[in-house]
Amino acid sequence: MIVPEPDRAHIREAAARRGLDLEDLREDSRSATWRVTVVVDGDGGTSLDDLTALSGDLDPLAESWGGPDRPVTLEVTSRGVDAPLTAPRHWRRARGRLVALTYAEGAQGPATARVGDVDEEAGVVRLVSRVGRGLRADSVALGQVDHAVITVEFRPAPEDEVALLTDPDGAGRGAQEGEDR
Repeated sequence: MIVPEPDRAHIREAAARRGLDLEDLREDSRSATWRVTVVVDGDGGTSLDDLTALSGDLDPLAESWGGPDRPVTLEVTSRGVDAPLTAPRHWRRARGRLVALTYAEGAQGPATARVGDVDEEAGVVRLVSRVGRGLRADSVALGQVDHAVITVEFRPAPEDEVALLTDPDGAGRGAQEGEDR
């Protein structure tokens, strides 16, 4: 272990002070230069300024890792667009984004959909997908999704899809109940 346990807690606290969540702490001690990668994310995204500031906060800690004959490279980065959506906060942060989905055995849903509102307590996400020439809005239990990753788009989301991201009744509908439009 490159990063001692007390320093791990400090990393988590330093990220939280900047409004970020510590998503992962990766250590690689297989080469002459050890590498520690701190992966963070935040509700408002993660800017280069955020990453630079957090790196500056953590640099004094990193100086104590490894020793004079074992240099340590510290990298502070974001989750990246290709990181799977695994926690409710990831779904909430992906609102409005297009995602590619696969489902747990026995569960069904759209293969590609736009992420709408998330009810974190109930563990349900609203997904808006194209069905033929129409749109369908489904409430899907997060537990039914086996894998989901954001699909990069090069144009703004269609307004008709965006209009369905929120359930107008404000009620979490049953899983897979949909609307054809």
